[in-house]
Amino acid sequence: MVQLGKNPLVALAIKDDNFEETLELSKEYGVDVVELRVDQLSDLSVDYVRILSNQIKQRGFHLLITIRSLLEGGGREIPDTDRLKIFESIVDIADILDIEFTSDGIRENVIELAKSRGKLSLVSYHDFEKTPSEEFIQNYIDSVKSLGADIVKFAFRANKLEDVANILCITHRNRDKNIVAIAMGEVGKISRVAGFVFGSLMTYTYIGDAFAPGQIEASQLIEELKFYRIKED
Repeated sequence: MVQLGKNPLVALAIKDDNFEETLELSKEYGVDVVELRVDQLSDLSVDYVRILSNQIKQRGFHLLITIRSLLEGGGREIPDTDRLKIFESIVDIADILDIEFTSDGIRENVIELAKSRGKLSLVSYHDFEKTPSEEFIQNYIDSVKSLGADIVKFAFRANKLEDVANILCITHRNRDKNIVAIAMGEVGKISRVAGFVFGSLMTYTYIGDAFAPGQIEASQLIEELKFYRIKED
C-alpha cells in the first residue's frame, strides 16, 4: 500500500514502447510509482494490460492505473463502459486508480471499486490552456473530497508566474487533503520540484517522450529533488 505524505513520490508515466528499458532506468533513477497509461497502449485487451501491470509490480514499483479520457488528453477514444471493465479487471494488481472528475458517468464507480478492494482512488482534472481562479480550484478540491476520493489531482497550464504561485498557495492551504498539484508548461516547471514544499504528494516525470508540457526528465528531476534535500538518496 502506498503511504501518502510519508515521502515525496515520483511517478513515471509509461506505455509499451521501450517498456523493459524504461522500467530498468526507472529503477536505477529511483522512481517510486509507475503510471501505466492504458489509453496509450497498442493493445487494450485485459490479458495484455495485466501482463504489463504484473511486470511493473514485480520490479517493486507502486502501480498507478490511468485510462485517460480523450477530453483530458487521452491517446484515443475509449467508451466509459470499456474503461470501467479494465479498471475492474486490474484493481487487484493496482495500488492507485486514476479517474477524471469530468468522467462523471463512471467516476463514483471507480472510487467505490478502489475503496472496496483496499486501493487508493485519485480523481484528476486537467486544463491544458489556463489556470482557473482560486475559487474554482477550491470548489474542485471540495467536490472531489465530498465524493470520497483519497487523492485530489489538478494540473493547470501556467501562462505566468502568478499562476504558479496561485497553484502552490492553494495547495498549501489544502495540504491535509492529499493533493497532487501541477503547473504545466515551461513557466510551471518549478512546480515539479517545489510542489512538495507546499504539500503536494507526487510529481510526474518521463523517460523518452514527455506526456505533459513542462515535465522534467527523470534523471534530472530526481537529481534536483536530492539537491534541494526533498528526496533522500
